[in-house]
Amino acid sequence: MLVFLDESFRQHERTRKHFGVLAGVAIPEDTFHHFQRELFSVRTPYHGKVLKEESELHGNELLNNMTLRVRKEKGYSLQWNLAEDVLNYACHRGIRVFGVVCFRNGLRSFVCDDQMRLDVTFRYLFERIDVYMKQTFPKRIAKLIFDNRDHQTHEKNAKAITNFLGRSREGLGYDSILRVPFFAVSQGHNYGLQLADLVTTVIALSFQGRREYQPLWQTVQRMLNITNVGVQKQSSLKVMREQPQAPWGDELKIKKRSGGTECL
Repeated sequence: MLVFLDESFRQHERTRKHFGVLAGVAIPEDTFHHFQRELFSVRTPYHGKVLKEESELHGNELLNNMTLRVRKEKGYSLQWNLAEDVLNYACHRGIRVFGVVCFRNGLRSFVCDDQMRLDVTFRYLFERIDVYMKQTFPKRIAKLIFDNRDHQTHEKNAKAITNFLGRSREGLGYDSILRVPFFAVSQGHNYGLQLADLVTTVIALSFQGRREYQPLWQTVQRMLNITNVGVQKQSSLKVMREQPQAPWGDELKIKKRSGGTECL
């Protein structure tokens, strides 16, 4: 299983709170070439109108204020239609979405400064991927493919992820995930990362409070994996709200519950 992941960083429209989204899509490896051809066919009618054949799909370019303005004036927008067609295709194909929306200070950048401790954001994400793999594809391995950021970020995250998956008791339990992450670029025809970019953009717009994008968000919601964990239902999209202020003496308890004090 190929799990393509991307990030988006935004500010809520009303509260002005900053947050980050780390999200992506899971595509079976043995059908990935077929997926590439199908998605190319979906975007082909828009070549020369919205983008060139070699152009990359960018969520921020397809879904912006100009797109909304044109859609309101004309009743349609080719940029919106392209994004909608791509998401409808992914939903129809049964592609699953996984992610974390984080409003908490110190965690919303998705950078692991301590290579011996994996941020809890990644752990929530890996937990959901692992549950999905063991329930749906018990004989397959998930390979994490992150979109390109910068070398320093990749180095920090790669060390922390590998240490967690390969050396910690909790991480060793996530044995459906390959212990070495991959990093790639979305340029050219890497439609896995381009789809992850579009999905991440829609999630970010929704949690930003942009109600205009609700139809696209509803499509992404249908791509979430809902599973039973014990007696509770768990979504493949984890939302980490701001941590409440605790009285002195309860701080350690909250940190332990969030995984902040656990080290390798």
